[in-house]
Amino acid sequence: MSRLIRADWHVHTNLSDCGDIDAAPMAMVIAAQKAGLEAIGFSDHVYLPEHRVRPGRVRQLLPREMDGLRIYVGCEADMQTPTRVSIDEEYAAGLDYVLIAASHLFDPGVERRRQTDVKSMVRWIFDLMNGAIESGIGDVIVHPFGVPMCPHEWAELIEVVDGAEWLATAQAAARAGIAMEFNPRYLKQAPEHARWLFGKVLEAGCKLAVSSDAHHPSQVGCRGERYATEEEMRAVGVGDGDVWRVEGTARQRQR
Repeated sequence: MSRLIRADWHVHTNLSDCGDIDAAPMAMVIAAQKAGLEAIGFSDHVYLPEHRVRPGRVRQLLPREMDGLRIYVGCEADMQTPTRVSIDEEYAAGLDYVLIAASHLFDPGVERRRQTDVKSMVRWIFDLMNGAIESGIGDVIVHPFGVPMCPHEWAELIEVVDGAEWLATAQAAARAGIAMEFNPRYLKQAPEHARWLFGKVLEAGCKLAVSSDAHHPSQVGCRGERYATEEEMRAVGVGDGDVWRVEGTARQRQR
């Protein structure tokens, strides 16, 4: 049985405003090697025009391979409205992959909705997520329904997610070749809610991009008590064939 966490695609450096001061690109690479990963993917935030230099800076600092560890450079873009992404296809074409957040409801540039009740927030996330799928720019939708600086717990949002609509959204993502991020932190935080939400993703035949959303070297590879173990992930039905790999994306096949 192979490891589920052989790569980590959601890794921030100290170039991102949220990145820890110790999250230098090389420090994150060393952390990935210590975690026994085969690949690491850097995905600093690009939601304002001045952020667009970040992936290039990471690529300048790092080789594409280091002692058997493959090093990819992408970004984490924002859905700002259901029809507007913080990057365009031309910019995306220069990256190894693109993560899209459809739940950064309080980021600069994202259209604000005054309602902060859970139902209104979930409705807006669905609209942004469907826009991300239709945009054709992203490869992975990250932390579904996970809202930074949210006044509500993640589980509170999941409780009002309509199962049929979520299944249909995951099916649309699967048809478009877009994965959903599976962060083991949510399984640790709210096991039953995570089981239900990601069970629908698996039912839809949509791949799961297992990633840490690391902001510090200690988190690379989903390490630490805040993350569920691989055994716990397998117990909720995640198998080797469910895990997204960047090598299978159209973006990589065209290179």
